[in-house]
Amino acid sequence: MCFLGGSFSPDLLSRAGEWVLSLSLMIVFIPLVTVIASYYFRRFAKFDPPTAMFSGAPGSLTAMVIIGGESGADERMIALTQGLRVIIVVLLMPLIVAFATTAGPSSASFLPEGGPFVWSEGILLFFAATIGFGLARLFNLSASAMTGAMLASATLYLSGLVSWRPPDLALWVCLWVLGSAIGSRFSTVTAQTFLQVSRHAVAATSVVIGVSAVFAWLVSGLTGAAFLITLLAFTPGGIAEMCLIAIAFNIDPAFVAVHHLVRIAILITAAPLAAKWLARHA
Repeated sequence: MCFLGGSFSPDLLSRAGEWVLSLSLMIVFIPLVTVIASYYFRRFAKFDPPTAMFSGAPGSLTAMVIIGGESGADERMIALTQGLRVIIVVLLMPLIVAFATTAGPSSASFLPEGGPFVWSEGILLFFAATIGFGLARLFNLSASAMTGAMLASATLYLSGLVSWRPPDLALWVCLWVLGSAIGSRFSTVTAQTFLQVSRHAVAATSVVIGVSAVFAWLVSGLTGAAFLITLLAFTPGGIAEMCLIAIAFNIDPAFVAVHHLVRIAILITAAPLAAKWLARHA
């Protein structure tokens, strides 16, 4: 989660001041989408409440699988529904954007460049992640290694104390390990179960995209931002994929990036609290 923390910078924070209204609506959008999608999974897919909640939450896949698993939810169903949501959104959104715009590709970057490697910054990042993990464990947060490291490293980046970011190779290795671990959970999923859950995942994702479009229309009307920009910012696909779509079509990548980063940060922070509430009221 140091990689996600490194996505925050003083520059992005200053620009975020221009997006107070849309970012505020993100706080409403996330629980609303979660409640609607969770209800669908409980009502029609017959998921138990924890599995339905983490399946319905708008990302991220890895975080929802880890936190959901610690909360007693079915990790296989969460991984399947979350993975299918991301695939559907990532396949659909470029078609929508390509149909609606003739914008050409852009070479812009949606995240600031990291500074050169400095031993002191690397050590700071290591100790911040370690201390963040310890504090998260102290306060008994679910997925403490994830939430603690993210919040601690984001604090360093936002303060300007650290600018260096770990190389992409390290991220690829981490994602490969996590992806392999998540994929291994499908070893006991039958083809019949996959087809049955896929049907519900497609339906739930359609509802999520519809709600996203409503919020995008609302933000566009209130702020004057183009509808396509707000649609990319609110539709919950994979953060890297959504930002790359924005870059490819030159659709304000910074706006899209900040909103998806905030979405993931809110989810990773709030999901453990929601899981505890659900456990008390189960």
